[in-house]
Amino acid sequence: MASGVLELKRLEALVRAWRLLAPLDRREEVFCQVVQAAKAQTRAVSVLLFLYRPEEDALELVAAEGLSRERVGFRLPRGQGISWIVFESGEPLFLPDVSKDSRVVFLTGHPQPGVYLGVPLRDLAGRVLGVLSMDTAGGVGEILPEERFWLQALAEAAGMVLGRIEALEKAQEEAERTRALLELSLSLESAREPLGMAQEALETLLRLTPYHGGALYLFQGGRVRPAVMAGRYPPGFPRLYEEHPIRFGEGLLGHPRLWEGPIHVEDYATFPGALRPYVEAGLRSALLVPLKPEGRRYGVLALGSFGEKVPYRREDEAVLQVVAKRLEEALERLFHLRVLKTTREAALRALSRVLEYRDLETQGHTERVAELSLRLGQALGFSDLEGLRLGAYFHDLGKLALPDEILRKPTALSTGEWKVVKTHPEVGLEILRNLPFLPQTALNVVLYHHERFDGSGYPFGLKGEAIPLEARIFAVVDVYDALISERPYKRAWSKEEALEELRAQAGKSLDPEVVAKFVEII
Repeated sequence: MASGVLELKRLEALVRAWRLLAPLDRREEVFCQVVQAAKAQTRAVSVLLFLYRPEEDALELVAAEGLSRERVGFRLPRGQGISWIVFESGEPLFLPDVSKDSRVVFLTGHPQPGVYLGVPLRDLAGRVLGVLSMDTAGGVGEILPEERFWLQALAEAAGMVLGRIEALEKAQEEAERTRALLELSLSLESAREPLGMAQEALETLLRLTPYHGGALYLFQGGRVRPAVMAGRYPPGFPRLYEEHPIRFGEGLLGHPRLWEGPIHVEDYATFPGALRPYVEAGLRSALLVPLKPEGRRYGVLALGSFGEKVPYRREDEAVLQVVAKRLEEALERLFHLRVLKTTREAALRALSRVLEYRDLETQGHTERVAELSLRLGQALGFSDLEGLRLGAYFHDLGKLALPDEILRKPTALSTGEWKVVKTHPEVGLEILRNLPFLPQTALNVVLYHHERFDGSGYPFGLKGEAIPLEARIFAVVDVYDALISERPYKRAWSKEEALEELRAQAGKSLDPEVVAKFVEII
């Protein structure tokens, strides 16, 4: 019967404690409410709430009421004080007189008689988080036997509420991690510059981990200098790489498992390969992962803390690996794009040589007009410069389909032959229109570059701004290069003569605004 009464009291206390703490959604509110409720409902002189801090292996006083209220923040190293006995055993502890126990640490600084009761604070999984205690040392009070039910109920309810808050925080943290990684992935999909990609990757990592700074290390003639740095560093730290240069194989970059990473070093000062200048500068913890796109050793992505240790956390390593993998994939795409671009450039140059070989153009004409078109387009603020450049390379491709007897005819062409020649813009378009990498700008240059501002051109006789701007830009460049080039039927004009002719054609065959800008840049 007595046990039933005790169980009923325990349940009643737990219900009261749960109703008191359940609405709270911040840790600090829970801490304060627990000690305040314990103090208000008992005759204890002091109520203390200690939480375990694994990074320091200490119990920290996070909330207190009574004589020790001003000692919040005080830490008990492992093994010091009777709270450690409660924490390590996971069982309540009652002492009728703390002054007679040598294990007690008095926060007031000197022993005083009094009663002590401490209970463990557990999470939902039964893991001990800390210790809730009350005592009468240093004052007038008492701890009644039945009051242990209230203290235990508060500890149990607090553990459940803190567990719920922790689960919510982890869910929010995971949601933030997922959102940040998604944003990074989408950004890397469109990135074209490796160091810019690394900068964004490092900034994302520093948002998701407790580290202070991050860097991308690359091979640079055997020596190491971060190609990208992000985050917060001690004053002068970046200069260390110039004042005390290191090589791959030294310091953390000499870790035996570097290229199999990730690797974590909690205390750099105790790392066997630690470099003294970096120890003295405050480097403390580090987490590194190699970057090996396509299996090649490209570089090392590293995170570091300064002044304080960052213990190993599986979630930090996981997010570092995910970001490194995304960055490797982006670099691989970039490498492939560079190969494709190099191959395409070689094909374009080969094409220009074919056109010149057939005597359709003077040597170097295609590359010159491509370069000049870029300069003029940039000066005019034209948006699709790459499309303009590709159009310049392909502008006379349709002439390859014309018969030699027309292309190489030494005398004037007949009317019928001119009709055939005037088909080359449309023939060029037919050849190119199904190539997926060619933008509309390039196709417009091919089709419309022989249209004239006054409507006298071909193949459609378009006039003024009805002609796409890219074709009007190229037309000016094409005419200029033809004028300054030697042909079998004419001498090469001087630059001054050619510019004068462009001015004469402004508003007639050529767009006057485009001519004015071209004269300005030439």
